[in-house]
Amino acid sequence: MIIALVMAGGKGLRLKSDIEKPLYPLNDRPLMSYVLDNINESELIEKTVVAVSPNAPNTKEFLINDLHFSSFDSSFYDSDKNNYYLDTLGKGFVEDLSKILEVFESRSKDDILIFINADLPLVSADILDEILNYYLSQDKPALSVSVPVEIFEEYGVNYSYEFNGNVPSGINILRSENVVQDEQLLIISRYELIFNVNTIETAILTNKFL
Repeated sequence: MIIALVMAGGKGLRLKSDIEKPLYPLNDRPLMSYVLDNINESELIEKTVVAVSPNAPNTKEFLINDLHFSSFDSSFYDSDKNNYYLDTLGKGFVEDLSKILEVFESRSKDDILIFINADLPLVSADILDEILNYYLSQDKPALSVSVPVEIFEEYGVNYSYEFNGNVPSGINILRSENVVQDEQLLIISRYELIFNVNTIETAILTNKFL
């Protein structure tokens, strides 16, 4: 099964807003809503799980009350429902990732998990499917997606880290096993991948493309 894991439990301190980052308004819609819509339009993704944490309690309430997400439980694989939330401790990306993999591994080691940050509203279903199709065409169990720094410079978007001229996009694919996995790197020159809404400045730029 191909499952989207939306990471939505961070504090989002760089936005300097009282509103939790997944709920930060872009064109009067919560930031995370764009991400979820794009996932739902994918032809390959079968279910969606949003990882929440005590750092963002209002995000969890939004998923339950407004979007009618269900709590991740043992019925996940047998249910017709497609949208779930999963509680994490919110202690950090690595810790939360390990917890998520542990939860899925206890049920199946055969799932493909595509992780996407909740702050990437422009990544369309077509791009997600392009990434997944590439992943399925090769043999390594893990995939990371990066974007050349030139794309960031072309659109005037800042980045905090680069390696060999490429910037991590916030999208990764792993098998549902809590082990170190051999990783393939995919470099995509798509501007949609560079607009992760971490700051007010990036939010203003992103609004122009929605």
